[in-house]
Order: sequence, then C-alpha cells, then structure tokens
Amino acid sequence: MKIAIVGTGYVGLVTGTCFAEMGTEVFCVDVDKNKIDNLKKGIVPIYEPGLDELVARNMQAGRLHFTTELKECLDEVEVLFSAVGTPPDEDGSADLKYVLEVARTVGRYMNKYILVVTKSTVPVGTAQKVKRAIKGNVNIEFDIASNPEFLKEGAAVKDFMSPDRVVVGVESERAEKLMSKLYRPFLLNNFRVIFMDVPSAEMTKYAANAMLA
Repeated sequence: MKIAIVGTGYVGLVTGTCFAEMGTEVFCVDVDKNKIDNLKKGIVPIYEPGLDELVARNMQAGRLHFTTELKECLDEVEVLFSAVGTPPDEDGSADLKYVLEVARTVGRYMNKYILVVTKSTVPVGTAQKVKRAIKGNVNIEFDIASNPEFLKEGAAVKDFMSPDRVVVGVESERAEKLMSKLYRPFLLNNFRVIFMDVPSAEMTKYAANAMLA
C-alpha cells in the first residue's frame, strides 16, 4: 500500500515514518526544500527518541521517500494525509489556509480515486470544507476522512506504534476498507481502532484536548 503525508512537521514526520515502519510505502511531502533536502540526508528536524533511526532504516529499505512535489506522487497513492500546520488566526481561531491549499492542490492534480484524510487538529466541520475545495477543481470520485492524532512530544513514536486508541471518521464503506487495510497491523495487535462519522472524529480530538486541559 502506498500513501502520502503532506507536511513534515511533528505529526506528519512521525506518522509517515511509523507507517513506513509498519510496511507501508510512504511519500512525505513538504514545500520547505531545505527541510526535504536535509531529510534525504537523514537529518531529522525535530528531536523524538528513536525517530532518526526509524527514518534512516525505512529510507534504506525504500519505504520512505521525501519530496517537495505533491503532484509527482498523487497517481501512486491510495490515501493522502494532510498534516500541515493550523496556526492561530488573528481572532485565535485555527487558520485553515494550508489545509485548504492542500485540498485544492489534490483537486487540481488528481487523476484517479483518492482518500484524503485530515490529520491536523482542525475545527469540527473542516472535512466538509476540504471536500468542497477538492470538488471545486475535479470531477473524479474521492473520499474524505478524519484521523486525529494523539501524540505526546517525547513519546510520539511509542504513542503511534502502541496507541491507546485510533479514531477514524469516514463517510463511505470504501474509505473504511482503505483505513482498515492501512491500520491492519494495529487491528492484528488488538489495539482499539474506532470507526465513526467524520464530524464525531473531529469532535473527539477537541474533547480529548479539553479533558487533558
């Protein structure tokens, strides 16, 4: 299975590397050419215990790739994760410009079905905005999903590989089958992979953050 992760920040890089460790071929995409060039050399921009070894091992195994061009890998992947930043806007709300720009780029260059998954922390209802942004540029069938992250800095690799729970919001049976295929190693290890509708998955992230606070 081949997937793309857009955004090589904390969430994107850990997610992409850990999926590669589980046997998935992963294309990590970022507009920051310097960051991508360094990652190709094995220079990891964040400190996370064990991450640099995982990056090096999976690059050597040919499962982990880094690129600045999303359109170059779109035809190869079945699932695309959007893990770009959502910085606070002037009024304190999440700025979705990067999330929506990824969606528009997908719509502009996709040539076949793809499942677009929001990994970034976003307000409830963002998935529908993503759907509209993609649909405005394409007539090809696609699906959207929400798969919020629950990673702690300093334990992100461990949290990903041995999760308390994996929350997946989907709108179609096809999307659920794809996400089940991707998370099959976790299902085999009896980790909790919880499927629900997309708005509920988006809300679950905020509910978890509120409880932590």
